[in-house]
Amino acid sequence: MNIIPQDSSEVTSPVQVNMETETVSARDLHEVLGIEKRFSAWFDQFKDLFAENEDFTSVLKGTEVQNNGGIQMRDLQDYGISIDMAKHICMMSHTEKGKQCRQYFI
Repeated sequence: MNIIPQDSSEVTSPVQVNMETETVSARDLHEVLGIEKRFSAWFDQFKDLFAENEDFTSVLKGTEVQNNGGIQMRDLQDYGISIDMAKHICMMSHTEKGKQCRQYFI
C-alpha cells in the first residue's frame, strides 16, 4: 500500500486498487485517511449506507502478530469496497487526505 506523503499534495497512489475487481481494501483506506476510530466501528457507520455484495464484500486479511516470542498469522475482518464507495467515504471524511484520495479515485 502506498500512503500519501504528509508534506506533499501530490497523490500518486494512496491505496492499492485491485484492477480485476475494481475494489480497494477498506482497512487500507482507513489507514490512509488517518482515522483514529477503531476500524470495525468506523466501517459499521457506512454499512447501512451501501449495499453488501454490490458496493462492498466481506473478506479476511491475514496479518502477522507477535505471540509468546514468535510470530503468528491472524485473520482480520476487511472489506473489498468499490471505487464509488471509496470516493463517497473519502468525501464524507471532510479531511485533506480524504480530498486527495477522492481526487485519485476520480
